[in-house]
Amino acid sequence: MTRQRADSFISRFLFRGSKEREREAVGVDVEPAPLVKTASDNELVWATNGERSVRELVERTLNGSTALVVTGYQDFLSAMSIILRVRPSVVSDPPETIRIIFGTNTENQDRLEGSGRGLSEEARDYFLETRGLSLRSLDELRAVLAYDAIASGAISLRIFDSDLARKRFGRTHAMLHAKLFISDAGALAGSANFSVGGLRRNLEYADDLQAFPDLATKRRAVAEDFWSLGIDWTEQALEILRALLRPVSAEEALARAVHEMTSYAPWRVGGDGASGRSPLPFQTDLVYEAAGTAYEHGFAFVEAPTGAGKTDIGKHLATVLPTMHSSVVLRHGNERPDQTRNGALGIIPASVFRNWDKSKPANLNLIKHSHLSRSKGEEAEELDEINRGVRSSASMIVDESHRLNSRYLAPSRRSLVFEQSPAIWTSCLSATLMGNQGLDGLLAFHERRASIYVPPEITARINDNLKRGRERAQELNALRTLKQNFEDRQQSGMEDMFLSEADLAQPIEEAEARLAGKRLDPREIQADMADALAPYVVRRQRHCVGESKKRGPGIYAYPEIESIRIDAELTSAQSVILDEIRRLAESISTGTTLVSADPKRAGQTEVRFHDKARIHIRNFLAILRSSITFAREDWERRRAADADARGRTSIGESLRRSERESRGGKTATITITPKSGELPLDKRTTTPICDRIGELLQSPELDAIDEQRAEHMAEMLNQHRQVIFLSERIGVLEVYARLLSSRKGPKPDVILVAANHKLGPGTGITVARNGAEAQEYLALDGKKASDDSRRAMFMTFQMAEGINLQRARALGIVGVTSDIKSMLQGLGRIDRIDSPHSKITYTTFDLPGLVLSSDKKGRDRIESIALLSGVGAADLTDEYLEFSAGDLTDLILEQHKKPRPLRRNNLYDLVEDMRRKLPDDLLQSMERIKPQSLWGAELCLLAGKSPMTIIALGGRSPSLVEMSYLPPRLLAVRETGDRQEIIRDQPEVTRLLREAYGETVKAGKHQGRPTEAELSSVIEGLQPALEGLAHWDIRPERTVSLLESLDRFLASGPSKNQGYNRFGHLTLPSLEKLAEAWAQELDPYWIEAKKDVSQRSEKEREIPDYLGIDAIYGFFEQQPSKTLSEVHAKMEELLAAAESASQNANTQILDRIAVVFRSDKA
Repeated sequence: MTRQRADSFISRFLFRGSKEREREAVGVDVEPAPLVKTASDNELVWATNGERSVRELVERTLNGSTALVVTGYQDFLSAMSIILRVRPSVVSDPPETIRIIFGTNTENQDRLEGSGRGLSEEARDYFLETRGLSLRSLDELRAVLAYDAIASGAISLRIFDSDLARKRFGRTHAMLHAKLFISDAGALAGSANFSVGGLRRNLEYADDLQAFPDLATKRRAVAEDFWSLGIDWTEQALEILRALLRPVSAEEALARAVHEMTSYAPWRVGGDGASGRSPLPFQTDLVYEAAGTAYEHGFAFVEAPTGAGKTDIGKHLATVLPTMHSSVVLRHGNERPDQTRNGALGIIPASVFRNWDKSKPANLNLIKHSHLSRSKGEEAEELDEINRGVRSSASMIVDESHRLNSRYLAPSRRSLVFEQSPAIWTSCLSATLMGNQGLDGLLAFHERRASIYVPPEITARINDNLKRGRERAQELNALRTLKQNFEDRQQSGMEDMFLSEADLAQPIEEAEARLAGKRLDPREIQADMADALAPYVVRRQRHCVGESKKRGPGIYAYPEIESIRIDAELTSAQSVILDEIRRLAESISTGTTLVSADPKRAGQTEVRFHDKARIHIRNFLAILRSSITFAREDWERRRAADADARGRTSIGESLRRSERESRGGKTATITITPKSGELPLDKRTTTPICDRIGELLQSPELDAIDEQRAEHMAEMLNQHRQVIFLSERIGVLEVYARLLSSRKGPKPDVILVAANHKLGPGTGITVARNGAEAQEYLALDGKKASDDSRRAMFMTFQMAEGINLQRARALGIVGVTSDIKSMLQGLGRIDRIDSPHSKITYTTFDLPGLVLSSDKKGRDRIESIALLSGVGAADLTDEYLEFSAGDLTDLILEQHKKPRPLRRNNLYDLVEDMRRKLPDDLLQSMERIKPQSLWGAELCLLAGKSPMTIIALGGRSPSLVEMSYLPPRLLAVRETGDRQEIIRDQPEVTRLLREAYGETVKAGKHQGRPTEAELSSVIEGLQPALEGLAHWDIRPERTVSLLESLDRFLASGPSKNQGYNRFGHLTLPSLEKLAEAWAQELDPYWIEAKKDVSQRSEKEREIPDYLGIDAIYGFFEQQPSKTLSEVHAKMEELLAAAESASQNANTQILDRIAVVFRSDKA
């Protein structure tokens, strides 16, 4: 953002945070009054920086043929910058043109006394032990240009040595405190040190004895005596200057910046303390990126492939995030311990609760998903319990977050709990983002958990896309009306007396052209929405982890995958029967046309016109593809006459009712052919089509289909010994479980996973009630696991989510499902990094030719997931004429195998993209070679298109020395004319850096270092580019909208400069505390605003805007004036405390600068 600076530049840069320096800096740019008269030859010349300037006396002396400076104050950089301004060509002068002996640095005096170290070494370490560009003024960067003059000897440097002083005077002197400036142009002495402060800012005294030769001679002799008390300091000075601003190539600078951005210690986990085992490299990276994202945005969505150890990732986040929160949001005043947020709250599926509870961090409190959806009567108590946990926890980890369905207009009760819970740093874990809901689900979840943290710019971008979606829907509705009117007119046969057919069609053409020209393509809208949400999503794919045939301890990679299709080989008679069944089923109609809308906030709302019976036809054909036997059973099943209307209706009953509705109760006569070979019978019926379907279903020719499939399952079991079979319906699975258990020969262990499912005695089938029990048979650490047993486990896709069944070598999929989320989860039961098998096998069983309307829905859901991740979205085929179960499986596996695309609006993807452009050996050297000190910064030149400075700030971690928690960060200052724009958005700055580096590579300049002339020019440009950068400029994005709305509240009017005028001078911890406290005040009204969005959506069926801070503040300001006054007083009190804490603190960021990238307009 662009803003005006309220105070002077120099005063914003303090030397090591010294309070004295801060006071000294006031008025730095104010010139002392010039000499008002010229002294006569025998008049004493003196100056105080009052009427006469000490600086002019000193500069006149320095311009002598040779000069000697004795100064008690060790202000090396300031001294060099003065010399270069007075004698810019000093590098060409002969040796010892200017000699300087430095005394003790008073800033270090408390450390020097009794330290036992020489002053020369102490003075060197004084600089090299500081950080970044720890300068009093960026003007001191000019000291770098003195390097050659010092190296040539034109500037000769010494530093006071107490041992030489003892030999000369017979006693030890603590410090050299004299101030003398000697040359053939003057002989000055006084109180002024050789520094900017002494020569310009302070009230000093200095006189010149040039008019008194005898006295001047004695003064020169004393100065030479002092010079003899010094030892050479040339090498130490050169070392300081080499480190101050190190000219490096663009390639080297980029490698350093990448290293800084990816090596912040508090986010880099290791060891086995959090999860019982050390994290793998990709897990470490995901934790790092999730921590950085949560720090910046308060919300991180972590997508990792199934079987990649998300439980371990979550446990590590449960240690990182609370520690970060306690370091970032500090306690204040009289806050009680119970008012401090500690630890992490985990929301965990019941099926994997034991996995999380095992070896979990002590600060992690777990709640089961099922706890969020108990009976309605317990809702208030349940919500209160969860909210107590949220308010007392520093962070929340949500595992398998896709289960907490946040679908627009139809959210689950579990997701409504999140709607009504307070703000908290949240990290969500899933292998499928938001599952079948895709972008819509992610947007809804993001709104419920993060909208209070979202800055206005992102809110506006999201709402722009929602507006485009609404506009598209309006245009489509108008176009549909025009087309319908045109078709009605044609069907009526009436000709218009005045308009031709072409004239009547013209409005349709105009509407189509208008729609085409409005950038309303649904894929474009969804892609832009996915890009807007990309900063919040960190992800890895299966390809990132890799495959390996090698298995064993220490090897964590996915096994190789084999995919096999077993489509039923139908006889001609079977094909004829199945085709006839499908034709008859699709001919059933209720006569009622339904408009089925799938409302989507984040994309096109798809409107379908179809018959009411369509859903029942789809379900019937899906069952038929899975099992003929179960299709027969479900077709004939009828509820008892005395049963109520609750419970699942059989598919046959549903279709029979649909047919009766379509016929209006009329009867027809059909001919029934009994199985026994008796004569055909005539039958009066109200459902002739369904009766015929029932007859065909009982055809003995179909008996062999399920038996053949069971034979293939038995072969799989014999080959792989432990196999899992998945399907949508438990009844289908029971059919094949019975077939396998009743086969002749040695009996395998047949396990059916089904809650509340009872089988009769003697079936040979073991029933496991849930996923946790299923794990006991096929997990690596299962209590009932056995490598010697042949085991076939049958379970639904939904039951398989999240559990570990690594011992199984093969997995069979029976039929097809459009529930892609569940299918992805199901495939991941055996495809795991800790699988003991070098290769796993997927087998799909299907009936060819039975295409379902939902097959396309499955493909659309894959596309939605691909769009969010960017994986293969452009490669998906538009239409599938035949979409078998094998097609769906292979489509998913193809996406698994593709490399991870790097998104343009995600910080860590952009950093990774830059890393891939750098030589491996250079990157390794950055990791291997630890800087000797943090003093100074690296500088490079980029071939940019406009003047711009980009700085990489190194991270600062809490230590025994300081409490700072300052993650690495990038900042850009873009110059346009006389204006400077500070760019804070991390992806945007990273894109600017990547683009400028790309231009530099194109120009072939990325391996060249700046020349001396270029360095001199760059130094001149850094001062205006970096002036005034402070903690305000590095505040994380999650605080932006909060501080802006707080400023609006305290000002009782619009906020100015996002609150900079009120908060811009505060320290980062103060800004964090204000944002956290204000978020807690807004919490109840944020919850009310979320409820309002849901209620308006459900009642008015509208697509509302994304919930921004303005809407939240709108609910807040509706409170009674007394309540508002109390909150106002509370926040004013906290602001006063923040003011007090920041008053004497250093809010500058110069000491964190690690790399400076400078681009000047070509």
